[in-house]
Amino acid sequence: MTIAEAIREYVNETEGLEFYEQEPEKCLGILVKGDNSYMETIMDLTRYFEDHNVDDVNLELEGMYVEFQGDDVIVFFPNIEA
Repeated sequence: MTIAEAIREYVNETEGLEFYEQEPEKCLGILVKGDNSYMETIMDLTRYFEDHNVDDVNLELEGMYVEFQGDDVIVFFPNIEA
């Protein structure tokens, strides 16, 4: 399983998360809704990688950043295409 596949599976399995899609952004983004903690989401995603033996051998997570939009937070992975 690739990093991108693992992120997609994690988002699909986790309540309070959605994929973020907006032009011209072409990178993968996760919308962390309202009361959910983006830091906890990142920690849980890291555990998910570990539990599923997913390694970031191509450094796809490098450069990850967050943007705040009201009560929501978007976690962007600029090295992973949406």
